[in-house]
Amino acid sequence: IEIYGQNLATTLSQTWAGTDFNGTNAPTAIGASTGIVGTSVTVAGIPAYVYYISPGQIDVQVPSGVPSGLQPLVVTTAGGTSAAYYVTVNAVEPGMLSPAAFLIKGAQYIVAQFSNTTVYVLPVNVGGIQTARAKPGDSITLYGIGFGGVTPTIAAGQVVQVLNSVQGAVKITFAGVSANVTYAGLAPGYVGLYQFNVTVPTIAASDTVPIAITLNGASVPQNLVISISN
Repeated sequence: IEIYGQNLATTLSQTWAGTDFNGTNAPTAIGASTGIVGTSVTVAGIPAYVYYISPGQIDVQVPSGVPSGLQPLVVTTAGGTSAAYYVTVNAVEPGMLSPAAFLIKGAQYIVAQFSNTTVYVLPVNVGGIQTARAKPGDSITLYGIGFGGVTPTIAAGQVVQVLNSVQGAVKITFAGVSANVTYAGLAPGYVGLYQFNVTVPTIAASDTVPIAITLNGASVPQNLVISISN
């Protein structure tokens, strides 16, 4: 989640670094220096994992064990501790990676990569990255957050060390045609990032093929497209 305000950090901006981790455990505060307290956040009194801080914004991962419903969020910095602000916590809140940079001619493209490559599935070049259209039968990788628990259990704030699977039922369709999902779980080597390996089904070519994702039958509320050729 992103938290906005003022006087949220004493540094201009800082993202967690490897030295902030305790083994595979992400930090619950960053920005500390000699005589200066770092920035930390709690949700329902439980320390969150702090990824990014600046005077106007903090990015954190909500910790495990937070009950659903309205919960107090509190920020602590060198300047003191904020009043509690209340946020709604849901057991799942899925969303797919689809940044503003992938909004092209009014269409929002999902972030998709050809598996085991750095080539993105897009009809045009964006920001110097390598791109290509996908074809039926290609293996591609999608990314998201908020898909809930996995098996085996991996707590929030942990660098993922093992393959795992989302406990909920994930379905991905291209223009209404179901795709074969070969992996749906937290991405190894990352914190809180879900990875979906998908085989592109046989569909008509288009640069704006609608792609839809459901979790336990509920649609992820994003209007996303992907570029497919034959």
